[in-house]
Amino acid sequence: MRRIVYSAALLFSVALLSLLMAQNQKEPRQIHLPTSKSLTIPSPDVLGPLNGFAAAMAVSPDGRYAAILNDGYGTQQNQAHQSIAILDLSTNQIVDFPEDRLPEEAHQSYFVGLAFGSVGNHLYASIGSITDPTGEKPGDTGNGIAVYGFHEGKVAWDHFIKIAPQKIAPGKKVAEGVRKTADRTAIPYPAGLAVIAVKGAPDRLLVANNLSDNDILIDSASGHVLKQFDLSTHEMIPSSFPYTVVASRNGRRAWCSLWNASQVAELDLEKGTIARWIPLLEPKDPTATGSHPTAMLLSPDEKLLYVALSNADRVAAVSTETGKPQFLFDTTVFGERYAGTYPNALALSRGGETLFVADASVNAIATFNTRADFSRSTGASDFPIQPASGFIPTDWYPTALTSVGDDLLIATSKGQGTGPNGGINNLKSGRKHREHPYIPTLLYGSIARLKIQNIEKQLPELTRKVEESNLLHSSPGQIQFAQDTNPIRHVIYVIKENRTYDQVLGDLKVGDGDPSLTMYGADVTPNEHKLAVQFGVLDNFYDSGEVSGDGHDWSTAAITSDYNEQTWQINYRGRERTYDFQGTVADEYPLDQNQPDVNEPATGYIWDNVASHGLTYRDYGEFIGGIWCKPTENKMTVHEGTPAPSSTCPRSMVNKGEALPSNVGQPHGSPSPWPWALPILKTTKPTKAILRDHFDPLFPDFNTEYPDQLRADEFLNEFDGFVRARKEGKGTELPAFTLLYLPNDHTHGTTPGKPKPTANVADNDLAVGRVVDAVSHSSYWDDTAILILEDDAQDGADHVDAHRSIAFVISKYSPGSVDHPFVDHHFYTTVNLIHTIETLLGLPPMNQNDAYAPLMAPLFSGAGNQPPFMADWSNRDNHVLYQMNPAKGQGAKESAKMDFSRPDAVNAAALNAILWRDRKGDQPMPAADHKVFRDKP
Repeated sequence: MRRIVYSAALLFSVALLSLLMAQNQKEPRQIHLPTSKSLTIPSPDVLGPLNGFAAAMAVSPDGRYAAILNDGYGTQQNQAHQSIAILDLSTNQIVDFPEDRLPEEAHQSYFVGLAFGSVGNHLYASIGSITDPTGEKPGDTGNGIAVYGFHEGKVAWDHFIKIAPQKIAPGKKVAEGVRKTADRTAIPYPAGLAVIAVKGAPDRLLVANNLSDNDILIDSASGHVLKQFDLSTHEMIPSSFPYTVVASRNGRRAWCSLWNASQVAELDLEKGTIARWIPLLEPKDPTATGSHPTAMLLSPDEKLLYVALSNADRVAAVSTETGKPQFLFDTTVFGERYAGTYPNALALSRGGETLFVADASVNAIATFNTRADFSRSTGASDFPIQPASGFIPTDWYPTALTSVGDDLLIATSKGQGTGPNGGINNLKSGRKHREHPYIPTLLYGSIARLKIQNIEKQLPELTRKVEESNLLHSSPGQIQFAQDTNPIRHVIYVIKENRTYDQVLGDLKVGDGDPSLTMYGADVTPNEHKLAVQFGVLDNFYDSGEVSGDGHDWSTAAITSDYNEQTWQINYRGRERTYDFQGTVADEYPLDQNQPDVNEPATGYIWDNVASHGLTYRDYGEFIGGIWCKPTENKMTVHEGTPAPSSTCPRSMVNKGEALPSNVGQPHGSPSPWPWALPILKTTKPTKAILRDHFDPLFPDFNTEYPDQLRADEFLNEFDGFVRARKEGKGTELPAFTLLYLPNDHTHGTTPGKPKPTANVADNDLAVGRVVDAVSHSSYWDDTAILILEDDAQDGADHVDAHRSIAFVISKYSPGSVDHPFVDHHFYTTVNLIHTIETLLGLPPMNQNDAYAPLMAPLFSGAGNQPPFMADWSNRDNHVLYQMNPAKGQGAKESAKMDFSRPDAVNAAALNAILWRDRKGDQPMPAADHKVFRDKP
């Protein structure tokens, strides 16, 4: 079996390499990315593609081979298996070795750690498991280190070193989401590892246990634990999230980066003690996001420890003698005035005179002269900051670096984006994972090999390309209203869930749509069709997020954190990471635990931007935890001390004909017309401190059994109050920024007794229409803009690209009319929309993404005479809103087993197939098309 996998892996590599080489023979061209940036391809000296997320890279002791750990979702071509790729440095041939124990939905996952044995005949890789942490089920490994034999570039399974659940200290407690082992123990989930050679004895392995907050030193032959180090920094486990380790050559000392503690722990490996804690840009507020120490590297003389501070745009140079930082390297690109580069990998030239840093979020490698005169650096005298010498452009999202002799190896995790998949699928030697590929399976990484001696000569030109790709030399434009001044004082920002452009608007007569792919056309979404025609059709808009795990961060922060990118694919492929997004970590609220949210980007969220500039704001449902009166789809734990409107629920649900809660219904408290039992909200709480006192406690979070009509009722209750207050000249004005979450177009699949997919989507459509109707018929129509998007498109069918989605920019100043629809073909993304909101409200950008993203200015070029919008109520009147799935419909059994507790808890690819069949019957489901993002003529 293994030999068959190897043969397939070789064909995979050669075929894709041939394809990429063919592409690279073409003239340089631009690829637009859903981050709002662009790539100029081919990037310098790319050798070929990789199978997904390149988390780590290691070089064999003889310097002939480089190994790359691919711990992401796994690609379509590789059957969604995680893998180890081997680059033969003598031939530049790449061979990928899929791990047959790590297919999609496996009960374990690679994670971060990869190292060659000291002799070179073994390769070690970290494997973590949450769903079967001790490897009880057949074929499962549990947590531990995979040991591979390595010979002449071939990787073969040897054995597995199991790592048992780790004992926790008295007074500690394990987070709910990872409480899967015996009492007083925690899942280890090994991450970074270091090999310590012992003369005449087997290697020793130092392992950072990411979810048990400790390090262990183990014997590679016996698996015995020789030393243990408690690295927890809080009563909750996990809290510090040990990331990776490096050890001195003599094996006496080591260092471990603590991802969520803004510290590095120095370890005495002989005594088995922690020698000292090294703080690195620690925030004063214990709940504030930290600096995220991640990759580490020792200088050749081992006098300095370089530490990438991924959430701080810095690399710290720490004295190994004193444990004190000596200086910082600034990873921001020249001319870049905003943060968010996310340095996450390090390499040194042979003599250590040049430091290379992977700036993941700007698709570049920063170079630094380590022998520079730091007395001339900026910053405080005891903490100077050194700027980069220059930058090297890369493919999308570089994540692993190493040097070999005079060469620099660069691995990226998203390569050239999802790209066109038709050519790859049609390769004669290729294999398809699904007819309808899922977005993460189309994210191929890449590997490049650059001559270090040539870099300095080309550095000015390479740096210029990086600046251009990050839009630093272009203007984002400006919004020009017909009356010259900006009349907008209020923005209502609506976030929805998971639809592509063609799924909804493909049947529009204007714009670039394919009606054959339309699932929820004008009959299901009459309001969105009317909104597009009246206020502007955006047929070249792309969601920045691939899934909800990263999509909600893109939609509220215009960026993702390094933690987000390192974990969301693992969570989505087999639930081997918890859903640590939207303010929860391991099913706990970090805010409640008085600790930082490891997923939070340092540049903050849009509500932080609004609040810090003195504007008013209110949140309805986004980053809010809801507790329901019955155990429905929400599985969040009710924590002790959780405030509740009442200590008990008088009833757990509302059946058809029973009175709705007094704040919802038409009129309020009227009998429920829905045939399924509606859940009752007990309480809500914000997951971010700054949202306290700025959210509606009666507005729920994600739950698709709860109609968006009732969400709209609650929002419009408060909006009516603002309208009355303005009319009477007293009371509180509508907040400057309103965030409204309407999630029901996600659907509940075809689960028996739950709303039909068309009912969910029609419900969402009418809720959106009612909001726009109310605002446009109020006194706020003169000074309010409503911007609407999906957090992600979830790989539904679309003839342009599966990132392409629906978006609406609505105001009295929109151009066009019903008789002459305005179609804007400009390339826009989630980031452009957020920058537009900030500009309308007079806010600065949050980070280097939104800072340079072009504004959606054409959508405000009208004369200012757009009439009010009239909502279409037909799907209420014809009872489409109230349709319920039958007991034995298509996909009923599969849907009934799906988890709808939060966005994307279900397998999104499987759900999409069910939704397609629900609307299209036996019509073949098309493969998701992924084309190069580019402006239309």
